[in-house]
Amino acid sequence: MKKDTRKKFQFYRVFAYCTRFMISYSPLLFFGTFLFAVPHGIMRGFSVFATQNLFDSVEDAIMGGGELRTAYFMLLVLGLAFVLRELLNGLHNFLHTTLSDKIGGGLQRAIHRKMSRIDPVAFENVDFHDDMEKADRGKWSVMGFTTTLWDMMAFYVPYFIFMGFYLHHVSPQFVFAIALVFVPTLVGQVLRTKITAKFVDVTAPIRREHDFYYNAITHRRNFKETRILGVYNFYIGRYLELLKKLSRAELSANRKINLLDLGLSLLSTFGYVGILFMLISALLAGEISVGAFAAVFSSIGMMFSMMEELIRNRLGRAAENMGYAHNFMRFMALPERKGTAEKEPNLSLGIEMQNVSFTYPLAEKKSVDAINLKIAQGETVAIVGENGAGKSTLVRLLIGLYKPDEGEILFGGISTSKARLTSIFEKLSGVFQKYQQYMFTLKENIRMGHREATAEITQSLTQAGIDLDPATYPQGEDTMLGREFDGVDLSGGQWQRIAIARGLYRTHEVVVLDEPTAAIDPIEESRIYEKFIEISKNKTAIIVTHRLGSTKIADRVIVMEKGKIADIGTHEELLSREGVYAKMFNAQAQWYE
Repeated sequence: MKKDTRKKFQFYRVFAYCTRFMISYSPLLFFGTFLFAVPHGIMRGFSVFATQNLFDSVEDAIMGGGELRTAYFMLLVLGLAFVLRELLNGLHNFLHTTLSDKIGGGLQRAIHRKMSRIDPVAFENVDFHDDMEKADRGKWSVMGFTTTLWDMMAFYVPYFIFMGFYLHHVSPQFVFAIALVFVPTLVGQVLRTKITAKFVDVTAPIRREHDFYYNAITHRRNFKETRILGVYNFYIGRYLELLKKLSRAELSANRKINLLDLGLSLLSTFGYVGILFMLISALLAGEISVGAFAAVFSSIGMMFSMMEELIRNRLGRAAENMGYAHNFMRFMALPERKGTAEKEPNLSLGIEMQNVSFTYPLAEKKSVDAINLKIAQGETVAIVGENGAGKSTLVRLLIGLYKPDEGEILFGGISTSKARLTSIFEKLSGVFQKYQQYMFTLKENIRMGHREATAEITQSLTQAGIDLDPATYPQGEDTMLGREFDGVDLSGGQWQRIAIARGLYRTHEVVVLDEPTAAIDPIEESRIYEKFIEISKNKTAIIVTHRLGSTKIADRVIVMEKGKIADIGTHEELLSREGVYAKMFNAQAQWYE
């Protein structure tokens, strides 16, 4: 029972949320769209009433009981009604399309804003990625669902209310008969909702995996590895296997829906024939006039068409979309990471970890276990260790990207669990191993995140070792990068240097270098790190690396092993202890000879 209550609450919440969103985003367009829908619906019903009066006036004129000019007048009224109806129809459709296009973009931005406020650790959870997939597919469904309900209230309801009064005036039995005919169609849409909602839940994880393999097969950055290593056939095999799963699930859902539609269509057809029989019987019995017969007869088809459009198509699609819309709203209701600290971090107090432990979602083993560490302002520390030792996780905790499960981290005297992420990030710069390759100009790539900046990028290019050779950068700083947009193609090392220049360009108090030089030789790596330290003088620098030749420039080296700090000290101190660090350094010594 509680589950059903939550579903009902979700239904109203989706409708209320999107309505508020549309009004706040474009109030004139919203009210204009649905205000024009009301006279449009009424005018459709009025056309039926005008049709009856025309036929009755013509009959009276022929039988000698009325004047011919009355018939001409009613013909004029009917003609004006048709013209006005079509004008309102065109205006309503234009406003409706404009509103949908405008608000649709707003819904997409709402998803992006929400993602920016979600706790970053959520991206480590596979369930969250399923939620994102469902939300992205649900954003248009929310729009369609909500506008359908407003159309129903503003256009269809006035039309059917007018027709209800009109049919009751002609003969009360017609109102009851027509309403009874559409009950099966309405019941069918309720059943459609359940079938579609189940289909959405079953296929969301399959669809996300399907999209992953599709990108692995088709994306330019993957083609060398997929062809050379012979994994193309593996990817295409998995892709086709998942495509079959999606097709089977869709076929099963469509089979149920089509059988349901067939049965309900037969019932509606029998009802339609029954109403025509009632109409003819009423005319022959003298219960209705010829004009009423003609008007009702001509309007039955329109009423059936509009009712089917409303229930089967409009509400039918809305019912199907509710599964997606529910997922959208569930995503929008996910808890956000909001800072409660009123003070801004003061980096003169350094960064401190107090008995910090952290475990990734759905993982059983701690990635960082009982860490105590203090980094002073202006200090350069290097974090080293084997793969999986917890180096990158430690950095993500230090800079507040992840909150600790146990213990506390003070970033400039403010707990990272309470600080606003923006107050931390605005003091940071960084270059990471998995850097981004933006398909923009070289200048835009360097200024990324500082689009309004006017400072020259020349210094950052020089510091990163980027030479504006016309052969590589024919338009200099304005050279478009990436072949996808008819730009120049760069090597992995060149892209890496651009990422480094981007990190150098950003103003910062703390700089993080998380293995950003994997595509650069060890000697050049040391030179770049030295440049970083020189630029970051009197600022805090955190270096994560598996190449120990670069750790000599650090004030302290932190050695990670199995999520714990195995050792800590200067480069010389750690070598003298002949521990884990000394073994790692001696194994790499030939790189620097």
